[in-house]
Amino acid sequence: MNAGASWDWGKFVGDPVELKWNRKDLENLQTVLASGHIKKRRSAVQAGGCLGIFPKYLATEFDVVYTFEPSPILFPQMVLNAPEQNIVRFQAALGHSRGMVDPVCSLRGNDGKTVLHAGMTRVESGGVIPTMRLDDLLLPRCDLIYLDIEGWELFALQGALRTISSCRPVIVCEINRGCEYVGITQDEVRDTIYTMGYNHAGTMRSDYMFVPREAGK
Repeated sequence: MNAGASWDWGKFVGDPVELKWNRKDLENLQTVLASGHIKKRRSAVQAGGCLGIFPKYLATEFDVVYTFEPSPILFPQMVLNAPEQNIVRFQAALGHSRGMVDPVCSLRGNDGKTVLHAGMTRVESGGVIPTMRLDDLLLPRCDLIYLDIEGWELFALQGALRTISSCRPVIVCEINRGCEYVGITQDEVRDTIYTMGYNHAGTMRSDYMFVPREAGK
């Protein structure tokens, strides 16, 4: 039995619709962890902490989990749902440069359609929430980077170049029309990861898994 199957889902705080989507997306994470590509489970980075379901699950598999959630609404809910002591929580966005942003939960997507749930929070320049670069943490170990940050995935990767180069983690990114909101194409995200020396290793709906090219040798 996996950890998620043993949880009392009725005790989690947060919007029920958002919780439903978190639970569904958890299947993607479970697929990644079962893939056999993550050889060591010392340290994981997860951005888009939302209601805390992903960092909570990762905390059962990794020695330490670093999670990022900029939303002042979602962050305290994440803390309540995922109080595990091996989770390090940042109320911050991950990006390629330091600055301040404003989390905006838009009710409309790029195409004018209603957004499915409140967790689809984008960030805009300005505001009072800091943007951090993953490289600034100087992580000595990183075995997994898992990004679901509504279009900012490329920026987060650009701020993690040293970490990726030295630690060679498995990378999972949500790649869909969300990146077009900030003027980035889906191919740009994939091509950037390929140039880092990675191969595509699987797709779970909008989540793409990439593994270091040398791992296949």
